[in-house]
Amino acid sequence: MIRWRIWFVLVYTLIFVAVTAVAQEEQEIDLSQPLTLEQCIQLAVENSTDMRNARINLAIEGLRIKDARARYYPNISLDGQYNFSDAVDFGFERDNYDLGMSGRYTLWDNGQREANFSQVKERRNATTSRNEQTKQNLIFQVTQAYYNVLKAQELVKVDREILARSQENTARVRAFVEAGIQIEADVATAQVREANDELSLLNDQNALEIAMATLPRLMGLDPATLITVTEDTDYQLYSQKGQIEIIEVSVEEAIQRAFETRPEFKELQSTIKRLEWDLTLARLDRWPQLNAEYNYRVNLDDYFHERDNFTDFQSWEVKTTLNFPIFDGGVTKRRVEGAELSLEQVREDVSDLERSVALDVRQAYLNLKRAERAVEISNTQVRNAELSLQVIRGRFEQELSILLELLNAQTEFAQALTNQVRAFYDYKIAQVALQRAMGVIQ
Repeated sequence: MIRWRIWFVLVYTLIFVAVTAVAQEEQEIDLSQPLTLEQCIQLAVENSTDMRNARINLAIEGLRIKDARARYYPNISLDGQYNFSDAVDFGFERDNYDLGMSGRYTLWDNGQREANFSQVKERRNATTSRNEQTKQNLIFQVTQAYYNVLKAQELVKVDREILARSQENTARVRAFVEAGIQIEADVATAQVREANDELSLLNDQNALEIAMATLPRLMGLDPATLITVTEDTDYQLYSQKGQIEIIEVSVEEAIQRAFETRPEFKELQSTIKRLEWDLTLARLDRWPQLNAEYNYRVNLDDYFHERDNFTDFQSWEVKTTLNFPIFDGGVTKRRVEGAELSLEQVREDVSDLERSVALDVRQAYLNLKRAERAVEISNTQVRNAELSLQVIRGRFEQELSILLELLNAQTEFAQALTNQVRAFYDYKIAQVALQRAMGVIQ
């Protein structure tokens, strides 16, 4: 009894795990809920046109591999014909019908089939690396668009807070004017500052709308699709602590990592191997091929006429052929020369790619370091601007400073908050840009 219970528990567990796995696979992402960065990337990889075309290209290369493998098998064909003319009557007459089957198999080709098969495999490897590059570029674009949405959202929040303070200042100045403490021109000054803050809010709201349309477009969705993204917990922690994660890696280490992992290098290496096999095939065209041929025919005319034993009207033939190229007008020679030049060209592309990647990584590295420093500076600006605003507001309430000083302090604080938001998300984008330049973005 205990043994049966154990088996029942094991079977039930396996069924539960299988059903859970299927349910997770079939679970679709709900666009009505806020999306995480991982979900946005998942949708983009599944739906974007670039990735769909990449998968199609890989499927095409798989078909080419099957075609190359099929060259190891014999070719068999069945043919038949029915002839009629002014010299032959219709019906079951002689010279009307013919049926046959033929086959051909390459016994020896000096390694051409193997070279062709290896060539198409390297072509598929190059396509796989190219698809990986396409995927990494897409992930970077989606990540950049995702952070642009978050940045625009934070800027709109800041603008609304600043506009609310400007409206409070305008109302306070009006009260002071009515009390005879300040003049009417101060109201106009406060209104100008309020209008500027409202214009900044409108600009950032427009930027948010554009960012919200760009993100679904990169995800393979209609730009009009209404989506929301989750709040950035990294920015919340940063706002509380005022600190960011500093990447401890030298530019030389980053460049070396890029040389090892960038899919462009893997693609070119596969291309070089493919061209080497192409050169081998061009040289093998000068060598002979040994083929076996088989023919089997049935004389249906005699069979239909005589109505005798069917085996008496059969014939078969097996032969071997040796094809040795002697003269082709220099076609093979020029193909060899062309393959050598193509190989030299791709090897030169590798050297140029190394220089381009080194520059790309260096620029991304310097941009990240600048972004890290910009975050530190923006934090200092916010602290100083906030302290200055508190002091000037207190003096203004005690009538020890004029309205223009208060408005200037508020403008500097608003600009500091805006710079802080932009600096943080520029840092996040610069961080991902360096990962893409190193070929390690996931």
